[in-house]
Amino acid sequence: MDISKEDLLRINEGFGGNLRSDSSLDYAIDIQDNNKLGEYKKLAYLLRAILVDHPFSDGNKRTATFIVLNFAEQNNKQVDRELLIQQIISIAKQNINNIRNIEQRLRSCII
Repeated sequence: MDISKEDLLRINEGFGGNLRSDSSLDYAIDIQDNNKLGEYKKLAYLLRAILVDHPFSDGNKRTATFIVLNFAEQNNKQVDRELLIQQIISIAKQNINNIRNIEQRLRSCII
């Protein structure tokens, strides 16, 4: 997935948030260049940074949802939107930080 920190900030700004802390976002963005990782794993790192570390003052879940929908569109995939929302809320509420778990949850709702 080709996304920059500026893209994430712009997306989140559209949902009324602003950046509070960027260290986990920087790590998640840097990992996007790792060719050894699959696309879903890279997406999982982004979601963990957004949903668990809450880098934005508002709109973290909406930003994560937008990113997943954009990812699916770029890869010509369909999304079970209800399941996606359930997964995003679950990851955020339970503070799930296991990348493999997040990746599996993403795969369950992106077809």
